[in-house]
Amino acid sequence: MRIRTRSCVLAGLALWGAGCQLDFAPEPAAPVVHYALGPATTAVDEAGDPVVPLHVQEHIAGSLGMLFGTPSSPRYLLTEEWVDEGFDPNWPTAAADDQGSGEFSEDELARIKADNERDFRRELAAIEAGDFDAVRIPSWMPDLEQSWRDLLAGKPAEQRDDAFKGEAKALFVDYYPTLRESAEHFRQQCVHCHGVEGGGDGPTARFLNPRPRDYRPGIFKFTAQADKSVPRRADLYTILDEGVTGTAMPSFRRLSKAELHGLVDYVRLLSIRGMVERDLVTTYLSDDALPAEAVLESYASIWSKWKGADEKKTKYDGDVPAPSPESIERGRTLFMDAATGNCFSCHGEQGRGNGASAFTTSPETGEVVPAYKDDWGNVIIPRNLRQGIFRGGRRPIDIYYRIKNGINGTPMPAAVSSMTDADIWALVHYVGSLSSQPRTRAHRSAGHAPHDATDPQQSSPGQTSSGH
Repeated sequence: MRIRTRSCVLAGLALWGAGCQLDFAPEPAAPVVHYALGPATTAVDEAGDPVVPLHVQEHIAGSLGMLFGTPSSPRYLLTEEWVDEGFDPNWPTAAADDQGSGEFSEDELARIKADNERDFRRELAAIEAGDFDAVRIPSWMPDLEQSWRDLLAGKPAEQRDDAFKGEAKALFVDYYPTLRESAEHFRQQCVHCHGVEGGGDGPTARFLNPRPRDYRPGIFKFTAQADKSVPRRADLYTILDEGVTGTAMPSFRRLSKAELHGLVDYVRLLSIRGMVERDLVTTYLSDDALPAEAVLESYASIWSKWKGADEKKTKYDGDVPAPSPESIERGRTLFMDAATGNCFSCHGEQGRGNGASAFTTSPETGEVVPAYKDDWGNVIIPRNLRQGIFRGGRRPIDIYYRIKNGINGTPMPAAVSSMTDADIWALVHYVGSLSSQPRTRAHRSAGHAPHDATDPQQSSPGQTSSGH
């Protein structure tokens, strides 16, 4: 509830009590928003005519609505094949052959439930005490609120026995947000930076550097993925859980595990939606037609990439090697070797991000300007490795991923095929030695935790890791 004061002149407590009144007004209803088409779909040529004809744009908008719903009611369309298999990506916690997508192990579900018990402790205590009117449900959980109301409506007060309390508690302990709830949570927490469609164009985005991520191309920088693959659930969860050091992206660790996973679900939907839209535009421009079967083929193909993302994870078998004077010196040699690491050409001989390749001379002005842009069109400068600010994580395994796989969407390339794991770890150790930040476990614990609970690699005691 929001307190609204009527016009009063407050000259003191006596006047407050005598002349002012308080009036409770309900919170305003959530605004109605709609998904807009992306810039590639709505682009115009030099004459101002749409590159994609308006009737085709309408076809694309209708197809996306059919496949993904609306911001107030998002959902995945079930294909005939999914229905036959019992697969439903709208319900990640259910088994893949039992009307779900089966994305969680039993241990992961147990952790979510344990977290719900902590997060809903007041509600559970009120239910146990029989004080059902004291149960309060956040505004971004409309489906949970409706389920709670339905449960209460189904049992008169005099019939709310221990069995009813058990059912009521289970409603909260087993809670996992629907896509509709996660979309509302996204609207409250994320839209102001990332925008309604996830385009990185929210109202505060223009004030931020670096700009918020545009989910629509399906390109995410800080993952454990090889071959520029789309991220795993664990990669997206890590970013939400930890934030991105040195940017405006905060940690959302204050949210429950269920809420964080729900936001991952919705971010993924926005990304898949954007990828399908771009694919449909490409298909039309290539074939001068957009048949219905092309829409479903694109949808199934892009979803399969996300479904198989776990298979693209870079795996390192073995213990993370500890740094030594020899490995650091080997790393320095590789860093300065133009035929292998060639890191100095961008990062500079001292790792300050001022390498010769990172800058160029403008032919118009003669000024020295950054030479690179990322895939979103933003000017990008190589990381100053001495600052100790690494957006992708500070653990040794994090910088191993950055060197091994490169950084998707940026000029940072993957390691050349001739480099061995031993070479990459030597570079990790050398990059760690460049950092001027205190190398303590306390610093690490305040920064980036493991990418997911299944990653066995941990920082060695006293070792500083670096991310790009």
